[in-house]
Amino acid sequence: MSSCRGVAVVCGLGLLTTVACGPDWRGGGEAGAAASTIEVTSWWQKGGAIDPMGGLTSVHRQRFPGDLVIQSGAGLSGLKRRALRARMLRNTPPDAFEANAGGDLLQWVLFNGVDDAESKLLPLDDLLDGVATWRRVVPPAVLEQVSYRGKIYGVPVNVYRVNTVFYNARIFRRFGLVEPTSLDDLAAMAEKLRGSGIPLVAMGSRDPWTLALLTFECLLVAREGPAFYADYFHGRLAADDVRLQRTLQTALDWQSFFNDDHARLSWSDAVDMVAEGRAAMTVMGDWANSEFDSRGLRPGVDFGEVPFPGTTETFVFTADSYGLPAAAKNVAGAHRLLATMGTAEAQRAMNDPRSALSARLDVLAPGGAALAAANHQLLERGALVLALSGLVTPRYASDVGVGLREMMSEHDVEPALHTLRSRRILLH
Repeated sequence: MSSCRGVAVVCGLGLLTTVACGPDWRGGGEAGAAASTIEVTSWWQKGGAIDPMGGLTSVHRQRFPGDLVIQSGAGLSGLKRRALRARMLRNTPPDAFEANAGGDLLQWVLFNGVDDAESKLLPLDDLLDGVATWRRVVPPAVLEQVSYRGKIYGVPVNVYRVNTVFYNARIFRRFGLVEPTSLDDLAAMAEKLRGSGIPLVAMGSRDPWTLALLTFECLLVAREGPAFYADYFHGRLAADDVRLQRTLQTALDWQSFFNDDHARLSWSDAVDMVAEGRAAMTVMGDWANSEFDSRGLRPGVDFGEVPFPGTTETFVFTADSYGLPAAAKNVAGAHRLLATMGTAEAQRAMNDPRSALSARLDVLAPGGAALAAANHQLLERGALVLALSGLVTPRYASDVGVGLREMMSEHDVEPALHTLRSRRILLH
């Protein structure tokens, strides 16, 4: 889910491909039309043959041959968000940018904290052909997270399941481990690995959203159910509810399952540990499929993917979406690119190589991922629970992540509880 640290710079602008624009951007392009450069900020990265932005631009080139799409250097999502924020506040934004659906995107619509009167994004309804189709084929729970007062402000391009476990199949076979179906299974699995030097759970908490993913989007949902999770993060329950405290303690106890250096590693480093056989499993959103695929590892043979124990019928989701800044230099070019992103053809090109679900229900689930078909069925049924990145404000998520990291370093739940109490006012 995610490089350059900086104040207001665009790092590593890289030409992806040349791509479509005739005088009528709503239709097909005209060969020979004047070139139009469109800058996109995204944390999508190319890995081996997996190139989601390349897939998008290939489709866009066929529609609008005169467009040139450049990607502001891909990297970890947290760093990209900070760089984007600096540019948005200086009114020097890219022409389009990636954000998680929900609060991560809509913070720019509700920039004044009240309504859309000072929105830094343009609504797309009257700008793009295809919006009427999105309303028919995108699940309402997803479309709601890119909309405000009935206006659509972002193009949802995929849907990821956050509450997922990936494991190294060779380690499982070697130690006689089986796919966990309950939280109690984990302690028995850790016991089988005792003395082997192989941690049960690879964790990379350098960016502490990974701790929040484990603690809230996985453990809390598994232990207390999706209704409790939603009620808690809508501020309907006490910040120190005893059920929440029990979940924090469980997450702290799980630290004994982690690699000792987890505070120095990123989420992708943790996935690498599993891929390379240095850890048995990791808890991560199903975007991790692309990390295994890029290494040529085979699902069901080299690695496995299962729902987080206790959450089989609950799809905790996030979605990548792309918005159009009101201060963009090339608004017309952004119109064209976002219109392409919303098409079934482009969503297949972006998502199939990564075994990711399209945000459109009329695009079939990719065949490469073990859970893709089951996840698509949950998506069709609307059995969706929004991930924290969309449910809470970026400030709340950041502060709570820091509290969880302090909880782990101090071996005490109180730092996390203190943060949850003090930041409750930020919930809505």
